[in-house]
Amino acid sequence: MPRAASPSTPSEELEARRRWDGPVIAGVLTQELAEFCESGVSIVIAARGADGLPIAGVARACRITRDGRMRVFLPEAANAALLGALAQGSPFAATFSAPRNHRSIQVKASVARQVEMAAGELDAVDRQVRTFASELVFVSYTPRFAAAYTAYRPDDIVAIEFSPHDAFVQTPGPGAGEQLAP
Repeated sequence: MPRAASPSTPSEELEARRRWDGPVIAGVLTQELAEFCESGVSIVIAARGADGLPIAGVARACRITRDGRMRVFLPEAANAALLGALAQGSPFAATFSAPRNHRSIQVKASVARQVEMAAGELDAVDRQVRTFASELVFVSYTPRFAAAYTAYRPDDIVAIEFSPHDAFVQTPGPGAGEQLAP
C-alpha cells in the first residue's frame, strides 16, 4: 500500500480517547470510533482454531446496534473455518483500518456468534463496500483491483455479532497496541 500523505499516529488516537468525555458505546468505543468502524474501511477478523492457531478472515462491513453490540458482515464460504471456530467458543478480534491514512483500531470480544441478518443490513454492506473500494482507488490501486478485492455475493453474506470488551490502537508507529481507554 502506498505511503499515506498525512498518516495517522497512535498518539493522536490515544489522546483523542483520553480527552473523550461523552458516552461510550459497548463500554469501549467513542461515538467517533463507532462511526469510523461503520465508515467503509478494511476489516480483518480473527479467531483461534481448536489447534490454538489463528484463523484470519475479511469482513465487508460493520454495524453497531443501539444497545452497543457490534455486527460484522462477511462472506460465509470464504470464512468457514473462522465461523467454525466461533461456533466452538473462540475469542474474536476485528481490526478496522483506513487506507487513506493507515488509521487502525482493533476490538476484542471473548465470544462472537453468527446471527440472522436484519432488514437493511445488506444496504449497509453495499454502501461500506463502495466506500472502501473508492478509498483503495484514492490510494492508487486500480479500479479493477478495488472491484475484485471488495467483490461479494449478497447471498453469501452472514452476520457475526459480539460485544467488545477492549479496544486498541493499531495504527503503525510508537504506541501501537496500546489500549484505547480514558
